[in-house]
Amino acid sequence: MKRITLLFVSLILFSCVTLAQQKKYVSYTVKEGETVKSIAKTYHITSKDLLKLNPDMGKNLKPNTVIIVPNMDYGKAEVKAANGNKKSYLVLPKDTLYGISKMFGITIEQLVAANPQIAAGLEPGMELVIPAAGAIITQKNDSVKYEFHKVIKDDTMYNLSNRYNVSQDELVRLNPELSDGLKLGMLLKIKSLQKGSYEKNGATEKGTIEIAGHFNEKINFSKEINLVMLLPYQLNTLSDSARIENFRKANSLLNIVTDFHLGANIAIDSLRNRGLKINVKFLDSENSTQKLQSLVNKNNFNSVDVVIGPLYFDNALWLSKHIDAPVIAPFYSKSQAANSNNNLVKAAPEENLPEIELLKYLGQHYHGENIIVINDGKSNTQSRLSRVVSKLKTFKNVQNVSVIKSDYGYISSSKFSEKLKKSENNWVILVSDEMVTTASSVNSLKGLADNYKITLIALDKGKNFESIDNNLLGQLNFIFPSIDFLDADNQNVNNFYKTYQDENYAMPSKYALKGFDITYDAIVRIATKNSLEQGLSAGKSSRISTMFNYHKNLLGSFENKGVFIIQYNADLSSIILNN
Repeated sequence: MKRITLLFVSLILFSCVTLAQQKKYVSYTVKEGETVKSIAKTYHITSKDLLKLNPDMGKNLKPNTVIIVPNMDYGKAEVKAANGNKKSYLVLPKDTLYGISKMFGITIEQLVAANPQIAAGLEPGMELVIPAAGAIITQKNDSVKYEFHKVIKDDTMYNLSNRYNVSQDELVRLNPELSDGLKLGMLLKIKSLQKGSYEKNGATEKGTIEIAGHFNEKINFSKEINLVMLLPYQLNTLSDSARIENFRKANSLLNIVTDFHLGANIAIDSLRNRGLKINVKFLDSENSTQKLQSLVNKNNFNSVDVVIGPLYFDNALWLSKHIDAPVIAPFYSKSQAANSNNNLVKAAPEENLPEIELLKYLGQHYHGENIIVINDGKSNTQSRLSRVVSKLKTFKNVQNVSVIKSDYGYISSSKFSEKLKKSENNWVILVSDEMVTTASSVNSLKGLADNYKITLIALDKGKNFESIDNNLLGQLNFIFPSIDFLDADNQNVNNFYKTYQDENYAMPSKYALKGFDITYDAIVRIATKNSLEQGLSAGKSSRISTMFNYHKNLLGSFENKGVFIIQYNADLSSIILNN
């Protein structure tokens, strides 16, 4: 009996020593006829990763060349952590979040919460902490931890607000998808577990919000800036009763102007608190070219550094042709592509720019992925499908672009299985805004995500995604372009929201965010480069929810080419891929 016990202990010790001596990478001798691609396929990595491991290898392999490859046996172990309460696990080449979570009887959310580093994807050899089943879910992101809640039957915004003592507005801020309503199974951020998160930056007390752009911002605090806010306040054209009635309408012109103005005011006050001297004149355009003509006649714009407004593009275009000062048109208009002037600044990107920037980004980051394009087969999407497929085929070294069209809106898992490749990363690109096609594609792909590396990509995230749970999109590494992005974990965003709420007793609308971003960005560019024109050429910047990347077109206008390329992760976090 003692000999059996001793043998058993020896085997355990031997297995532990063997495990400790395993190497993540081993040497391999190239055989006749093997290529970089075939070896990479054998070891479940990309050709690019294999070349990274062997920088001197070259693409033309010679037989008997010794190279480094991943150890296929590396890390198959499950050991107790020092505290005895949590397990650790070493990731294998074919492991998935779903597979590991099922192995240990926990949720994917718990796994990611315990291992924030895997939000960017699993890598062979990673050592993961495995929390006990049923552990409290928290997420660490930019040093902020959150309490989470998974939506169950009968949950409402009202009872969640009461249960967790958090306002409904705050819930929507932390979970933008709630604007489409509660959905069963949603995993919601409830509130920060970090005390005093708003007060972390003392600048908040002074109303100061400092948001650095990407270009080299060295503000000249001796510079005195003259700014004109020219908006249709309609102070003399609306009666008191009409004004009250307009305020009751969520997207009335009066509400839009008021919110934009309030956001701009916070930007001005914030920069003044930092020591910048800003002179502001507020003028009422009354949404009339006749009134604009009167303002041009009565006011001297020669010393003005920038005019923000009028709100509507056609009025901004008219003004730019009648004064020399730079004029910023804040909002998008279908007529802006065909109209320009040398002192006109178009702050809103063109309608087709998100698709263009997304395809450009994919082309820059294509490394042999298997590309599958989904389409609904409808006649009105075929020209866009043809355009997208043609662009994809121009990617360097692209081998093939497969197209799957839906049958009456539905796409079965078997159709995807025929095109997906287990040995490669699969890019599945949706070219459709049809709701049934979108939903059936996501449902089919989620069932295949355990066996294939899938990244779902959409040309935009429109109404066709309203019924799709963001948790599912996170599991599919969803990528999409957007002209707006709000990072709820960013301290500057939190400071802005708190300042706005303290001053206005309301949550800021998208128009308030635009008012802040456009005003703040313009002033900082002038203060950094001495003039707006020089500042617009300085480079890219990101403010609260807007990216600014100005380029001068052939007709002289500056156009904003700023588009966020966003990716959802399994832990409900979002990252900007092109920051």
